[in-house]
Amino acid sequence: MKRTALAAMTALLCLVTLTGCGSMKTKWRETRKLYREYINTDPTIDFSDQGITDKGLQRLAALFMPVDERLLGMLRVLGSQDTPPEQEWAQQLLTTHNWLSGVVVVDTSGVTLGQVPSVPMRPLDFAPLLEQAERYKVRKMGARVVTDEMGTVVLVAAPFFKENEWAGLVVAYFDPRNLVRFSSDPGALVVVSTDGLVWPGANGQGEALAALKWTDMLKDSVQGDINAAGGQYVWQARYLGQLELVYLTDAREVRNQKPEPKKEAAPEAKSDVRIPSTEPLPVPADPTANP
Repeated sequence: MKRTALAAMTALLCLVTLTGCGSMKTKWRETRKLYREYINTDPTIDFSDQGITDKGLQRLAALFMPVDERLLGMLRVLGSQDTPPEQEWAQQLLTTHNWLSGVVVVDTSGVTLGQVPSVPMRPLDFAPLLEQAERYKVRKMGARVVTDEMGTVVLVAAPFFKENEWAGLVVAYFDPRNLVRFSSDPGALVVVSTDGLVWPGANGQGEALAALKWTDMLKDSVQGDINAAGGQYVWQARYLGQLELVYLTDAREVRNQKPEPKKEAAPEAKSDVRIPSTEPLPVPADPTANP
């Protein structure tokens, strides 16, 4: 009797063990499958993805990228100078980014500590920039767009520090005309900002585009289309200090262009030149042989 009970218990234990092992194996296979599908996936390349297909966006990118790349390069250098710069540093900045008009170093009261060139080509008011002290204390940059009888100038300010305390600004300034010349077609590009018009383009619509309510429009998006000033403009925005710059171009012409038909390959011309045979030549008869 005891042997029978022991055998039954052993069989039951084996059955439970085998059932558990089977469940564990199933769960392990499912876990491995999920891991391969969602975590450690095999990389693939989608060669069918054509990227940006909107001709308007392609046109805008071609126009503003050469401009924006140079602006970003200058901002990286300016933003990395967090101590009072020497005059040699300022001169090197102007040499490297030759579209800049000048560099001025001022303290927190607006007193000029140094500048290149030594005599600026136009008077500059730094008081509105200095009003953004809270930004500079947390190492953020500031900017202004100023338009007067002498034209438009863009000022970009980066803070510098002494003993980890905000001590003043390094201000780089430039005429937008010197920067937009790097575009492939400056006349087709318009640049506005939340501070006013930066570059009007060549079609006379800059003022109307700058007058739009960009502060409200930029709350929800950094890129879009807008029908205004008699055109269909595609635009892209980016920050410059606390301001936002907006690059625009009229996309009607490029979007209405019909794709050019694919050219059929010309048939290969038949050659009249005879190709030599590759058959072996016959062996000449031996003249000494008997007929």
